[in-house]
Amino acid sequence: MRRIHLLKRIGLGLLSCLLGAGLWTTRSAGDSGHDLFLRNDFTFGRVVYQNSGGFYRGWGRWSVDFPSADANVIHALRATTSLKINEPQAVELTDPDLFDIPFLYILEVGNLQFSQEEVDALREYLLRGGFMMVDDFHGSRQWAVWESQMKRVFPERDIEEIPAGHPVFHCYYDFDEYPLVPGTAALWSPGNYERDGALYGHRLRGIYDDGGRLMMLMNWNTDLGDGWEHAADPGYPREYSVIAYRLAVNYAIYAMTH
Repeated sequence: MRRIHLLKRIGLGLLSCLLGAGLWTTRSAGDSGHDLFLRNDFTFGRVVYQNSGGFYRGWGRWSVDFPSADANVIHALRATTSLKINEPQAVELTDPDLFDIPFLYILEVGNLQFSQEEVDALREYLLRGGFMMVDDFHGSRQWAVWESQMKRVFPERDIEEIPAGHPVFHCYYDFDEYPLVPGTAALWSPGNYERDGALYGHRLRGIYDDGGRLMMLMNWNTDLGDGWEHAADPGYPREYSVIAYRLAVNYAIYAMTH
């Protein structure tokens, strides 16, 4: 029942190697510890959901930018950190394997309606140490829909603004402020994009657990997934992809060390 916490402890040890510290582990009697070095520690889990109000290339809205964005961000994490990283995985919240995945990515949530089973599973996953990154939703209407779903998951917890001094902005790369990563729609069709999102600006918000750990980060009015997917596209500005990758590295390191 503690799989996520174990994965994080292993990942923290490997990250300490990256920083020059020694790797050490505690073992129970009869445990050689060799499995700790054979097991891959980090999985980027793309959340599959059904009730989203639309389709993308014949699949649900969960699949926007999939699988290229996922593969690209994993490549960046492998190049930057010492984490042993699995191939990205698409997973439903009700899948029993959910608790083997320390990092979840969900996007296009502006029309999403979770089932009660998904609500219950997500609450348990996050309270047991899991981490979720939310991306690519825009404007006050989409925010209101997502906020309503989070009130179902955590009726007792507030969604808070993440301050610039928070460790998530400084755990690998340093950011003085939360940077903007626009999606392709914002660059190529700005008149029909983000509804009234420009009135509110791009925001990073989140939900904390009782110990002050960020369980969930919400990238509102921004689109890191497009930054990952279109990194090699000459029509997409390179500087935005660089920012998107660097934020992903910080998010992953924070998720695995807190």
